[in-house]
Amino acid sequence: MTDTKITAEDFLAAAARGDVETVQAGLKAGLSADSADAYGNTALMMASARGQRDVVQALIDAGANAGHKNKYGLGPRQWAEWAENQGPIRQLLG
Repeated sequence: MTDTKITAEDFLAAAARGDVETVQAGLKAGLSADSADAYGNTALMMASARGQRDVVQALIDAGANAGHKNKYGLGPRQWAEWAENQGPIRQLLG
């Protein structure tokens, strides 16, 4: 990871691809664990949908809201249903 500015878009993309280093750098740089796109989709949702267990844990540890819903009424738990390893992800989400 370089010293370049991490945008919310970069943060969400990093969460989706399982890039814990970039997610943690974004948090350290002041991005909210609940940063969201225009539809209300958070990094936690992106990581949950892709089964990115380490990122899900890092976001929860940083205080991400597991109860947040996007503008369609879906939250990280529903997004986890799409993950191949949804059991472990749903366990982390509570």
